[in-house]
Amino acid sequence: MCIAAEIRWMRATARAALEAGWREGVTASGVGYRYTRPAPRYPEQFFWDSCFHAVAWSRLDPARARAELRTLVAAQRPDGLIGHTVFWGRPVRWSRAHLYNVVSRGDGATWTIQPPFLGWAWAEVAARSPDDPGFAAEGIAPIAAFHEWLERERGDGDGLVGILQPDESGMDASPAYDRPLGLRAHPRPGFLAVVRFNRRRRYRYRDVVADGGFHAVDVLVNTALALSWEGLARLGHPAARERAERVTRSLVDRLYDRSRGLFFAEGPDGRPLHVSTWAALAPLALDGLPDDIARRLVDEHLLHPRRYWLPYPVPSTSAEERTFRPGRIGRVAPRYWRGPTWLFSTVPLLIGMLRLGYRDAATDLVLRTARLVRRSGFREYYNPYSGEGLGAGPFATSAIALDALERVAAVS
Repeated sequence: MCIAAEIRWMRATARAALEAGWREGVTASGVGYRYTRPAPRYPEQFFWDSCFHAVAWSRLDPARARAELRTLVAAQRPDGLIGHTVFWGRPVRWSRAHLYNVVSRGDGATWTIQPPFLGWAWAEVAARSPDDPGFAAEGIAPIAAFHEWLERERGDGDGLVGILQPDESGMDASPAYDRPLGLRAHPRPGFLAVVRFNRRRRYRYRDVVADGGFHAVDVLVNTALALSWEGLARLGHPAARERAERVTRSLVDRLYDRSRGLFFAEGPDGRPLHVSTWAALAPLALDGLPDDIARRLVDEHLLHPRRYWLPYPVPSTSAEERTFRPGRIGRVAPRYWRGPTWLFSTVPLLIGMLRLGYRDAATDLVLRTARLVRRSGFREYYNPYSGEGLGAGPFATSAIALDALERVAAVS
């Protein structure tokens, strides 16, 4: 396949998927919103989906990309939090109220987080917005306020921040948290007890920790935070580069396992959770990651044909993990994030591959991704062996495949 031909095809199909999810309106209080829903079954605005939607939109219509991110920061609370899920123009659905991380049904957004990619996404969109030169500076204050909230409410003193539920990692059903949660792991029935425990404490992280609740230091969340600080540096924040370097150093010092060559989350007891998921590779995206560590991530894990370099990479969990489930068992869909490929992972890993000079492998990755989308369309996730599309569809967030193709084309 030719990358140029794939880009031409992908631009048309990505535009259709993004436009199908586009939503505009005005709330009862007069706040306008313009964003992309991931799929019909997910009508709300989701934090990290929106970041990826904006980056995809920036390849097609930068004005919509800017509107997407402006809508996200319009949901920022006075204390700086931008919630995981924003319920524009409607209350929380009754059918989901017991699962959403809200204190009351009237809340306009959840009280929990997702991987904070906002600074990175804002910088990417700003770089493709020459007709709106003020957009870059516009993002500095709200993104910095969100980072300050994370540091104040979730910080551990070394630049890293904690999570209080697995869904805050972005990978809701990640097997990484099975050991500390047991029957309370997402999406087992006991997970509702975790939600209730945290809701009673109004999702205050330090209260949850003090009362013995689940908490963890997640690799992907902190990688996204470092990447967001790097984005703020590109936007012109004077202290952002130093903050990005601090988070990156702490990731290496605290979460990197030199014997295994992977990053692992830290559980409630302070011990590493030795489960290899794509989060273990995510620090590849960081400019400040030492090259020797980055190359081990690529050579020993990402490109390993029995771990992550499957026919349709990158699986959400290493194929060598006992919890790996790539697709359907009979008519039963897999527990997502336990093996299926999600296209959320493609661009962060690709950024590192290109920085390190793995151009051939990067080209192979984006062409396999294009072949996956041609086979099954824009789906929520895919079987990494057969390419079967699974979950919701059309899934607008998977349009990030266009950005991946464009990145490789730019250096070829």
